[in-house]
Amino acid sequence: MLDFISQYHKEILSILTIWTLAVIMPGPDFFLIVRSSIKQSKHQALSSVAGIIFGTLIWLIVGFFLINILSKTILFDIVQFCGGIYLLYMASKIFYSLKNKKEQNLDSIQLQSSSKQSFMSGVFTNLSNPKPPIFISIILSNLPTTPPLQVNLLLLFFMLFIPSVWFWFVVYFFRIKAIYQGFLKRAFLIDIVAGIIFVFFGLNLIYSITIKLF
Repeated sequence: MLDFISQYHKEILSILTIWTLAVIMPGPDFFLIVRSSIKQSKHQALSSVAGIIFGTLIWLIVGFFLINILSKTILFDIVQFCGGIYLLYMASKIFYSLKNKKEQNLDSIQLQSSSKQSFMSGVFTNLSNPKPPIFISIILSNLPTTPPLQVNLLLLFFMLFIPSVWFWFVVYFFRIKAIYQGFLKRAFLIDIVAGIIFVFFGLNLIYSITIKLF
């Protein structure tokens, strides 16, 4: 393993760099965490992070070990299609909450979701995006040869560690009092942006799978 890492350290570093940039790029996961950090408790926001990390772990395992098998079956397409529908469902919940926003305060919003529900929202939001395993299979193909199992496990660890640190930072950044209060005043705008992001990704998934299958 050490010989492989030493020989291909530049390629491995490149993979981790690209992965880091992909993780911090705003998407459904990011806006879910921002919204949870501002409108829910810190514990619920961290539960959402845990759900996202769990979903990431599933996609990493798929990307490293099963992508070549699943990508050739209709099951992978079904997962993507269902993911698109779930994102639209999330968007509908956000827009529905905006409709009743004037009748709500921060405390009532926090009571709408348990830590378990926040965790599952994180899981399903992450799993609704099939790009991670595809992305993983593409960047791993940049390695000149098939990595040993130990190298795959090491890469899997770091590719799980990076989003863990990033989303933990996002939660605590948006929980800083001054930042929290500032963004809380703009919660309505954040809800709109998050809803639009979810609709965009959801419709894009549904459209791409529909075109592929029909």
